[in-house]
Amino acid sequence: MAKSKKFDLENPAPIVDDEDEETLAAIDEGLRDAETGRTVPAEEVRRLLPKWTTASSTRKKR
Repeated sequence: MAKSKKFDLENPAPIVDDEDEETLAAIDEGLRDAETGRTVPAEEVRRLLPKWTTASSTRKKR
């Protein structure tokens, strides 16, 4: 079994700043939506997820 590591709160890991602008904009949009209460309960996401994915996006790649 792999040995677990303790969190070192005194010396946190550096933040890697390698996200592209599109990803950062999507994160900001999601945070704004959450702050304004525009969220969807997990149960609703589970119900809607099959509709959000298409057969082509879930098909195994060869």
